[in-house]
Amino acid sequence: MQRRESATPRADYDTPWKEFLTVFFRWFLKLVLPELYERIDWRRRPVFLDNELRRLSPRSETGRLYTDKLVKVWEKGSPPKPFLTHLEAQNQPRGDLPEHTYTYNARIWIETRLDVVSIVILGDKNPNWRPPNRYQREMPGTRLDFEYHLVKLLDLDEEWLLAEARQRNPAALMLLAFRRAHETENDMHVRLEARWQLIRLMIDRRYNPEHQAHILRLLEWVMILPEVLEKRLDELIEEYKRERGTTFVSRFEKRAIREGLMQGIEQGIQQGIQQGIQQGIQQGIQQGIQQGIQQGIQQGIQQGIQQGVAAMRDAVMRVLRRRFGEAAEQVRPAIDAIDSLETLESLMDVALDAPTLQTFADALPRDASSAR
Repeated sequence: MQRRESATPRADYDTPWKEFLTVFFRWFLKLVLPELYERIDWRRRPVFLDNELRRLSPRSETGRLYTDKLVKVWEKGSPPKPFLTHLEAQNQPRGDLPEHTYTYNARIWIETRLDVVSIVILGDKNPNWRPPNRYQREMPGTRLDFEYHLVKLLDLDEEWLLAEARQRNPAALMLLAFRRAHETENDMHVRLEARWQLIRLMIDRRYNPEHQAHILRLLEWVMILPEVLEKRLDELIEEYKRERGTTFVSRFEKRAIREGLMQGIEQGIQQGIQQGIQQGIQQGIQQGIQQGIQQGIQQGIQQGIQQGVAAMRDAVMRVLRRRFGEAAEQVRPAIDAIDSLETLESLMDVALDAPTLQTFADALPRDASSAR
């Protein structure tokens, strides 16, 4: 009988839901609210209003973790008409959901005087929690009847989601991932196989590189695995990549690159220090041994750091050339203008994850990007 393993630490569903609703907002609407999707003028980029949403939160909820998104979009027309979509993922049952949703809708309208579409996703694993999608109040001569769009993850047809994922809708693939995460909580080997199937579907259906990067990152959160199974998944991906000739940078490659770079930088610093000490001893014969050695150590540390910066610059460019070809040379002047090892280390993460070269260029420090 196959041994079961439990994920440690526990999966964090709130953070990936929030990122999912950000990066795949358009695709999510196309999937679950196609009539709304068709009314939006997608030539204008949606504007995410996280700060405004936080300000509008009821005082009793200001300390909670937000899985809400408030997005400004424009309805087709001449001129296009702005309106808001408020999306919220609920991973735990709450008895006051209809009132809560109405309260947010009303607060947003009062503050902005823009029409608001409210969408609530029930991402919980309780098949019996089915709150009404309506909030009503009535007094003599007065009646309030508020309806909102409710999406229950467990109610979505799995074959439909799979068909949409095969049509390269990344929102459908990720909704499948959220479902699989619940289904495999108690058996990590089954989760490994489920996550691998989704990754293989993504590769086989040739999702665009930007979507691939986001999906791989989200899957690491949603379908978290013990380290030993993460390594096994890395091996499966590497083998499949060789067979299929794919180009995305896997988790295994990212870790290997980072570890190799840090080792090389540390060796460079140590080598610089040793060289500095030897130079200091030679100087010390004439200036005084102790003073010469101290100066040599300081010079050696500085020399080692400079070598580390140069090595990191070269490493960032190697990764960019591997991923984006000769076009990467466009950002070389900006990379060469950076003297901070910490900044270059951060840019290495971006170089490994960025779906496009422009995404990397946008992450460059302002003073460095002016050197391009």
